[in-house]
Amino acid sequence: MVATFPLGAMPVVDDYPQGSNIDWVAFEPSVFARSRSENRPLFLYFHGQWCTWCRDFQNQTLEHPEISAIIQRDFLPVLIDLDRRRDLFTRYGGRGLPFVVLLDAHGNVQVRFTGHIGPGDLDRILREQRRQVSVTGRETGPSDQPIASVETLLAMLDEVHDPNARRLSGSAMFGTLSKRPQPWTLLFLLHQPEWCARMPALLDQVIEDLVDPQNGGFFFFHDPDQPDPERARETSKRLDQNAAFLWLFAEAHAVLGDPRYAVVARRTLGYLEEHLWDPEEQRFFGSQYSDPSYYARPREGYPAPPVDRTTFADASGQAIAALIRAAGALQDPSLLDWAGAALSGLDRHLRHADGYYHALPQDGPAELPGYLPAQVWPAIAWQLYHEATGASDNAPGPWLAQAAAYHDPGLNAYRERLSTAIEPWVEPRTQAALAWWWARLDSDELAQAGVQPEHVWSQLQIRPGDDPDDIAFGFLGLRGHLIDAGVCPPLPAE
Repeated sequence: MVATFPLGAMPVVDDYPQGSNIDWVAFEPSVFARSRSENRPLFLYFHGQWCTWCRDFQNQTLEHPEISAIIQRDFLPVLIDLDRRRDLFTRYGGRGLPFVVLLDAHGNVQVRFTGHIGPGDLDRILREQRRQVSVTGRETGPSDQPIASVETLLAMLDEVHDPNARRLSGSAMFGTLSKRPQPWTLLFLLHQPEWCARMPALLDQVIEDLVDPQNGGFFFFHDPDQPDPERARETSKRLDQNAAFLWLFAEAHAVLGDPRYAVVARRTLGYLEEHLWDPEEQRFFGSQYSDPSYYARPREGYPAPPVDRTTFADASGQAIAALIRAAGALQDPSLLDWAGAALSGLDRHLRHADGYYHALPQDGPAELPGYLPAQVWPAIAWQLYHEATGASDNAPGPWLAQAAAYHDPGLNAYRERLSTAIEPWVEPRTQAALAWWWARLDSDELAQAGVQPEHVWSQLQIRPGDDPDDIAFGFLGLRGHLIDAGVCPPLPAE
């Protein structure tokens, strides 16, 4: 069995699969050939070292003697780090952790499920591969229509808005919205005049649910239906999500005029600087581990949870973009200096001749070239930096040319990976980032680079089971005339 952690003990970085009873292999193109030759389907397990539920699933289910024996005997077990192979996670429909996918030797999905299930349930799934388990618990019916316009998105969000819970968590014809945080959706709504009166309550609930009142920053997740308060919060902190919330609350201060939101934004900046930023190497780290017991007690004298010191191009780009947006919203030009240093560091650590690598692990070297989000978010950061500082040496031309290489005529869209062992695919969230970026550029610049923005606009749609956060950022770009304007009247002074 994998060791469990007593109260106050810290999990070590890269602990799992140390001590595992399962002979895990890494995902490589050769696993499909091996699966065929050994006549064993693939058991893909996506995990995060920072994830509390993953540790529980590993300890209680995967390493249960009967389960580990079945996996070892009947499957080819493949262990995948969500962050380092986010491309695979999204390709196979991942929405949360832990995430398991069973594939046949030809790469066809047989079963997939999200969440910590017990050994009895997993045993039943493994023995009955014919069962198809939905990732979200919601299936698409023939009459379901995708959300593909600002108007339909606003109508759906109006339906799921629950003023009593102060959340976007109700039900609509589209389905019940997931409980995952929706920072980009809230940013989109912040700039819609008809939502002015609703936004303070929504933002205040986010603060109550997710803000760490002592160390600053945002926890990963909060489940309001979980009766155990220590289990209700997933206390890991991710760079990408903290960047999105920094952007949101900095602009909420500018739009709504509430100084409390500036305090939240500045405390998030303090958290990032203290825990997820290395000033000597000039790079951001990807996440800080969860440790519910650490956050449930007085923390003085206890070490903070460890940090995964992997640097990711997309998450770093989001953080840098958030710094630049916060510099304007908080009227703090020093944040531009930080953003400039982070951009220089990002280029030094992850840039190569044709773009950016996705990740730089602590022990290096950089890995996973040809991943579209790793190109888009640094380009957005450079674009915003250019706008804020007039840095003429970073015009959008080269970034656009690199993005153009991802265009796939067969998909009429921009593929998530340049080359891969699996069929090419499109992710709405990446298309949304492209849409936001390209909406800020002149049509002549886009034409000269050979990009086709209409193929991005057409991808801004979500279906039941998806989150509005997958496309909201793109629709915010299409309503660009509102992005930099305070659309809500200032709140009355107390």
